[in-house]
Amino acid sequence: ENIGDAAVIAYVKELIEIGGIVVGVMRMMDNDSIIVYDLSTNRTMKKLNECTERVDICVLRSVLNIALDIASHGREGKSYGTAFIIGDSSEVLRRSHPLVLNPFEGHPKERCNIINPESWETVKSFAQLDGVFIITGKGMIRAAGRYLDIDAKDMEVQQGLGGRHTSAAAITRDTETIAVTVSSSGGTIRIFMDGHELL
Repeated sequence: ENIGDAAVIAYVKELIEIGGIVVGVMRMMDNDSIIVYDLSTNRTMKKLNECTERVDICVLRSVLNIALDIASHGREGKSYGTAFIIGDSSEVLRRSHPLVLNPFEGHPKERCNIINPESWETVKSFAQLDGVFIITGKGMIRAAGRYLDIDAKDMEVQQGLGGRHTSAAAITRDTETIAVTVSSSGGTIRIFMDGHELL
């Protein structure tokens, strides 16, 4: 299980690809073990691969890298949550409205590309705003601080999850998108597709 989790992190960090074998050396008490792990059996990596039908894998990896950093470190010691809606950005923009002025409006494209690691600190700063990020399937950040205008009353999400998760799930039901959410309490990262929690 630990090797499987480590493999997912290594995949998100672009250290390995889906498929192949990982060999792990583990020490537990007085025993050393060599574990051979077939990545094709990893459920999480299979689910991440499903997302590539809608979004570029580099975009998903970049968003997950940012989400992992927000989940584990927060900002200046303070935890916070956020959501990224990736895919059919024109339709999502049509079904949302701004809570604040769009901080990405009018900037050069290279500074608004989520794949560019130089933009990640900016994204993490703006992730503290209420609302969601809207990103194209190819990685262009179209907006931040958007409120989703979506009917989510029939959505079935895990009890205790709030409006961010419910509206993120609902937008994936009604558009060709993937949603990545980070919980402000506990830092759990969830991925939604077709109105359901994928991971």
